[in-house]
Amino acid sequence: MPRTATKKSSSSSKSGSSKSTSRSNSGSRSNGSSRSSASKSGATSRSNTRSNSSRNASPTSRNRGGASKEVMPGSMLHEFFMDALKDIYWAEKALMKGLQKMAKNTTSEDLRAAFEDHRVVTGNQVQRLEQIFEMMGKKAQAKKCPAMQGLLEESAETIEETEDDTYTRDCALIVNAQKAEHYEIAAYGSLVTLARAMGHTEAADLLQETLDEEKETDALLTQIAEGHINEEALAEFENEESEEEED
Repeated sequence: MPRTATKKSSSSSKSGSSKSTSRSNSGSRSNGSSRSSASKSGATSRSNTRSNSSRNASPTSRNRGGASKEVMPGSMLHEFFMDALKDIYWAEKALMKGLQKMAKNTTSEDLRAAFEDHRVVTGNQVQRLEQIFEMMGKKAQAKKCPAMQGLLEESAETIEETEDDTYTRDCALIVNAQKAEHYEIAAYGSLVTLARAMGHTEAADLLQETLDEEKETDALLTQIAEGHINEEALAEFENEESEEEED
């Protein structure tokens, strides 16, 4: 009898222990589930907070990688761009008169034709600039360009200081014209890059057309100079030396 009571007590103890363990495990799972749900809830809350913050952010803060169209019209960069357009607009209109004077004072027919042709091209370039002003909502306006003014004054001095009907003058005029072309290439190259950075794609495309034309004209002048004018100018110098020796 005593042994039977012991067995029952042992069995009862094991059963109680099993139930206790079961309750403990159940509680553990419940707590774990509760913590997991709380974690997910917190993550969702943080995600919603970030999402709301992103939606409420200003266009400028969301678009740090590029120019903000909302602020460009009133920015210093935009004003500089417009001033640069005014500068090159004046330069092109002044160059049209300069090219006409150069053409009238050349000896070589192909150089004269090049100056006259580029004068027509320059007129088209002026029209492009007027289109760009219109795109910007502004009336075309010229601002005196000291650089082009100086280059054209230098060209006028060349004509005064060289003899009529000489290839030496033609050679010097090519140098003057290429200085002007190189100035324009630098100006238009910078304007193209700036226009694209500011998001003015159509304006950039128009400026690129002009830039390509300036490069073509520069290459043509080099071709004319190397084709025969430089040699003709050297021949004139050699003839002068021979005449001086004979005297």
